[in-house]
Amino acid sequence: MAAHGFTAVELLMAAVIFPIVVIGIANTYTALNHAYKTARQLNEMYAVLSACPEIDRALEFSSLSTSSNCYPNNTFAVEHGRSGLITYGPNVTVTDTSALAAGDPLRSVPDSKVIDINVAFPPPSTASNLQLKMLITRNGIGQQ
Repeated sequence: MAAHGFTAVELLMAAVIFPIVVIGIANTYTALNHAYKTARQLNEMYAVLSACPEIDRALEFSSLSTSSNCYPNNTFAVEHGRSGLITYGPNVTVTDTSALAAGDPLRSVPDSKVIDINVAFPPPSTASNLQLKMLITRNGIGQQ
């Protein structure tokens, strides 16, 4: 006559294997969630970076300075049903090419400015910043 149910060995094996599977699934979920949040932040930072040149292109060359507006697209809604906003503060630095270091190859471009735009991850992240560097001449971007 066949016995019905599980033996003690089968129950013991299930008790050992089941937590290992659950821990593996939980670790995978945590890693994917972290990768998604990082990718979303990088996408948002890229949107901020790409908006800055558009604003700076619209400015008159002679008025282009470090105080130029670079904040049209730097606030994003928080996800997962929470309220609030994430704001990225781009740092814009405008330097005349004549003021660059002697070894900088852009120094030789006359009547031009270099725009450095740096966008940092919001706290508490300690990840690297995204950076964009542009050469703007009186005749347009990257032209001599």
